[in-house]
Amino acid sequence: MGVNAYDLFIFDLDGTLVDSQQDLTAAANQVRIGQKLPALTLSTIRSFVGNGVRILIERTLPGAAAKTVDEAVRRFKTYYADHLLDNTTLYPGIEKVIKGLKGARLAVLTNKPEQFARNILRGLSIDSYFSVVYGGDTGPKRKPDPAPLIAILNALNVRPESAIMIGDGINDILAAKAAGIPCAAVGYGYTEKEELVKHRPDYFFDAPEDILSLIE
Repeated sequence: MGVNAYDLFIFDLDGTLVDSQQDLTAAANQVRIGQKLPALTLSTIRSFVGNGVRILIERTLPGAAAKTVDEAVRRFKTYYADHLLDNTTLYPGIEKVIKGLKGARLAVLTNKPEQFARNILRGLSIDSYFSVVYGGDTGPKRKPDPAPLIAILNALNVRPESAIMIGDGINDILAAKAAGIPCAAVGYGYTEKEELVKHRPDYFFDAPEDILSLIE
């Protein structure tokens, strides 16, 4: 086995480790149904993901009053808590990647609520691989703010240059650059490759297995 190029690999969750788009779409459409609105397509909901639950709901219910959004967020969370593993799966090859990075420390940084993230990792039997799980409600800031990444580095006593952020979203790239951390974008997730490349990640991986090229 080769030597890891980095001491700490920080992964986004949705669109990077797991394909959760069916369950997120179902939960978002429950909110739409509650407002007597027609369901949205999977591709539409997918484009709303990555900035946390409230922004997902604001995009799902455009123009809704704050009180309506508040209630819709509660409805979404209640439904999603019971259905977050109905169709969510690891991307093919991700388990091989996680095991292949043996010797390095791994963390998850997501804008999804921490408990939802932990429940998914546990349900898919990969929770034991991650030293830190940092969600959108773990601290006062979320991606693209660099504060969560800095908090993870401090918790694990790792220098920025010895860590890498891996994700499928523009927020992952922006947060990493702001924190002075190398970043890798993945093209198999929820953001179009062209959009990711515009933000100049240090690496770009088309498939999960390509992440293993970081083993020197």
